[in-house]
Amino acid sequence: MPETTPTSSRRYHPKAIFRIYPFLFLIATLWLGAETWKRQDIIWLIMFVGVGFITLRLILGALAWAEFDGEIFVYHTPLRQEHRVRRGQLALVEMGGRKNEALIIGYHPLTEDGLIDLDAMKYINCVPLEDQRELFDLLTQVMPKP
Repeated sequence: MPETTPTSSRRYHPKAIFRIYPFLFLIATLWLGAETWKRQDIIWLIMFVGVGFITLRLILGALAWAEFDGEIFVYHTPLRQEHRVRRGQLALVEMGGRKNEALIIGYHPLTEDGLIDLDAMKYINCVPLEDQRELFDLLTQVMPKP
């Protein structure tokens, strides 16, 4: 059976439930901020900063997206470096997590002269994406065979 790859790229966005989490954490952060202001206590400040940091990461994750056109996998998260991985660089594609399964992509980075560095490995931990099983299947189909 011949391998099939998509002829046009498709963008995958985070699952709806994963976009609700930042909203809930934002409410908790605002409440903790108000309590910290009232109580003027270091413990409340530590909790406020910790939950605020988690909220920021969740907001950025909710704005992330992935795209695959059959040749290049792109993963973008705001305020972070975009990952662009050619299918020949792919080394690992798996689903991780329990309740919120998400793609984990392992790849060999390119050297300065554009060659694949087989001695190095980088990983992309994607957020839970809509139709990620389809993306998983596409990536595993085009992944180089050992």
